Amino acid sequence: MKTTLLYIAMMLALVVSSCSKILDTTPQDFVSPVNYYNTESELQSALAGVYDRLGDNRVYSQGMSCYMVFSDEFFMKNQTAGINANIVDASTLEVNRHWESLYTGIERANMLLENIDKAAAKVSVEKRNEIRGQALFLRAYYYFLLTDEFGGVPLKLQSSKSPEEAPLPGTPIKDIYEYIVTDMKKAEDMVRPVSDYGYNTRITKTTVQGILARVYLTMAGAPLKDVAKYADARIYAEKVMKSELHSLNPDFKQIYINHVQEIFETRESMWEVEFKGTNQGEIQEGGMIGSYNGITSGNIEMGYGYDYVHATAKLYNAYATGDLRKDWTVAPYRYVTSGQTAIKTNWAADQIYDRSNGKWRREYELLLPRNQNYTGTNWPLLRYADVLLMFAEADNYTNNGPSADAYKAINMVRRRGYGKDVLVPDVQADAAANLSQQDFLDLIRNERLRELAFEGLRKHDLVRWDIYPSVMQAQAREYQANMPTALKDAAIAQAQRVTDRAVLFPIPNSELAVNPNIKQNTGW
Repeated sequence: MKTTLLYIAMMLALVVSSCSKILDTTPQDFVSPVNYYNTESELQSALAGVYDRLGDNRVYSQGMSCYMVFSDEFFMKNQTAGINANIVDASTLEVNRHWESLYTGIERANMLLENIDKAAAKVSVEKRNEIRGQALFLRAYYYFLLTDEFGGVPLKLQSSKSPEEAPLPGTPIKDIYEYIVTDMKKAEDMVRPVSDYGYNTRITKTTVQGILARVYLTMAGAPLKDVAKYADARIYAEKVMKSELHSLNPDFKQIYINHVQEIFETRESMWEVEFKGTNQGEIQEGGMIGSYNGITSGNIEMGYGYDYVHATAKLYNAYATGDLRKDWTVAPYRYVTSGQTAIKTNWAADQIYDRSNGKWRREYELLLPRNQNYTGTNWPLLRYADVLLMFAEADNYTNNGPSADAYKAINMVRRRGYGKDVLVPDVQADAAANLSQQDFLDLIRNERLRELAFEGLRKHDLVRWDIYPSVMQAQAREYQANMPTALKDAAIAQAQRVTDRAVLFPIPNSELAVNPNIKQNTGW
């Protein structure tokens, strides 16, 4: 790992802007590890620094909500240059900053874990373990993201003590995943249930279990293809289901209205990145959810939308008649400015590719006046619907076909999508009976597209299913055949750039320049 970067990160580890539900104390301008970590307040401040990287612009505020997760659910309208056009190499600023941000989070976690017991005289074992568990989980989660995106990265489990430390080589993917699982399991026994908080921006026991299900499903798929991990994924998803702490919100659109209005609803939304304020003279962290990736609008009063992230016809047509998720996920309108007025204007029936991501609608924002760029809209990292779908997928594999429990899980998600009671069988919503293992897997793949669209998981799913390049090349052909002429050239090029090498990002130049012990990924 780049020692100079990490040494700087160590010195700046506590210069953070904290979110209200993570920390309610004033951030410190500068502290030394020598005389810090002595009180619960200082431990919580340090923990806030670990969480803080989730909200970075090149992590979930912007990058991982659009231009770092290109898939078959969206294209970036008329973008022909830079990362917005899916043009990436080892020098790409956003990729370099993404890598650095995640490793900064890891460095902060390492520092906290090494120093946490300095507070033993003032902070109880129970409280220290609660903080320790969150730091362990977050460090493992950052490694999960890095390994998913870059492959075998340096595994650094101690903080930097000097800029002269030797850089680490990449660690085999299998070994990193074993570490991720080990530390997440430790965290599971340390963190508290979500019922102890009343909000969902801290790591809780069911969050750990749900993300472990995701990790195990990833290990079961490409590149490891350790299919024994399907059984583990099923176990951990079922733990969440049996906790009775979570359920589906009966109204699909309300999930996203809650995000926009900064309402913490913990039954379905299990873990979120918290954003707050508009970065205007406040110690708050606004994100760009809804502006960078929202409904097309040139009017700040109604909520500015940059007209970047547009739905594909594949996504739009994936919803059957009666599926209420369709016109919420894919916005049926945009705002057209006339003078000082924004007029809501519906798209014509054949204007499919003109439609944008409709999930996070800025018109619902409560904080006024609205800012052009920044919003307090939270980003979902884990929803209960995802857990149900992961359970169904894992069950389908372990039982050589779907059990009644797998059908129950997926049908709950589908019934909610049609506005039905999730526990009552419904002819319109329910999946066809007696599907084969492969047909049920195909159903799961399509249901994840419908349910989780624009939530940053589709690329990850396509990669672990080992179909990312082939699906994106098929998208390029679809664009060529059916997309309006004014949009197609940019979209075709974006999709065509997803070849075998694009399964992983290149190791950034900022790392290669100082680390002779790491190798560049194949094709870059």
